[in-house]
Amino acid sequence: MRLLIAGLVCLAIGLTFTEYTRRHPPGKPETTDTPEPSNDGPKKPKWPEAVAPLLEVEANGTDSPTASPELAALLTVPTDAVNAGFAPVVGGAFVAHHLSGGFGASLFVMEAQGKSGIVRAESGSPAKLLFSRDTPITALDVDGSTLFFASNGLVGETLARGGEPITVRARFKNANVTSIAAAGDALVLTLMPKSADPMSTDAVGAVIALSSGGDISLIASEVIRPRAAQTDGKDAWWIAGFDPGGLWRGALDGAFSSQLVDKADEPVVLDGDALYFRAPMGTGAELKRIGRAGGNLQSLITAEVGFVTATSGLVRFTTTGAGAGLLELTSGTEATKLLALPGTGRGVTVGGTTLFLLTQGDDGRTVLWAK
Repeated sequence: MRLLIAGLVCLAIGLTFTEYTRRHPPGKPETTDTPEPSNDGPKKPKWPEAVAPLLEVEANGTDSPTASPELAALLTVPTDAVNAGFAPVVGGAFVAHHLSGGFGASLFVMEAQGKSGIVRAESGSPAKLLFSRDTPITALDVDGSTLFFASNGLVGETLARGGEPITVRARFKNANVTSIAAAGDALVLTLMPKSADPMSTDAVGAVIALSSGGDISLIASEVIRPRAAQTDGKDAWWIAGFDPGGLWRGALDGAFSSQLVDKADEPVVLDGDALYFRAPMGTGAELKRIGRAGGNLQSLITAEVGFVTATSGLVRFTTTGAGAGLLELTSGTEATKLLALPGTGRGVTVGGTTLFLLTQGDDGRTVLWAK
């Protein structure tokens, strides 16, 4: 009997040891659900070799633009007469570009005396220089109350009304930002190498999404002259290529990119479920409309288009050459000429219910008009 009990005890011990060995195999130490902390810091994404240098960033740091009384002194109230309902708001001896609208006001980049600055102007109030820089401001967009801009490889943001510090979202070491588009916290940027000729036909550019935390998603790489970005916060659209370029679409997470139109050029405007763009044709051009995902391509007017803005299907655009003017139309209707341009068109936008027009005269003087 004692031998039987002893045998049963040995058998139980053997089974227990076998089970322990199965659960704890030799050479594999026990692990917990929490991984050991790494001393290597956050891991950097591995980009394709061809685009990795372009996406290299340095520490954001801070940005301290200047007030520049010299630039601010150039902002004067024009004495031009009201023209077809458009009243002059601000003007001066400077070059202006990147006109953008928001909350009843307009913002644009001014350049003079080797400096650049961003101006906020609205009808009935003095224009205000928000800040200036010693380097060119290469891109500008406004979304809600926030102003986004790029100066070479720096990407910054601040309140569109001014009076707040600039937050640096990224500093690209080897890239210049050629366009910027904002939708909420999402930014879409088109990049070209700092060392590249701006008119290069080499496939050396990229299109990326940049989060508020500085994370980069690659949308498209090895792109020829990417520019004129637009976004709705989910997808991006841009122009790429040269003579002619094409209109492209891609997901912000990099899931896909595809060409919508093989002959397209800037400007590109996103409005509701459609995009409007300039389409070169022979010795002239057309203003065209296409759905966000492609399809339903329409030719709205044959004209040498300069700048375009669209709100709820109402499209306003400037033309160049003989008889240059500001026109408006809706899909399926004839264009109406609002006024003959008093100079060369430099931009058109809508801020709230106000239509803004930027022109530059033959004497080099810039005027912002509002209606």
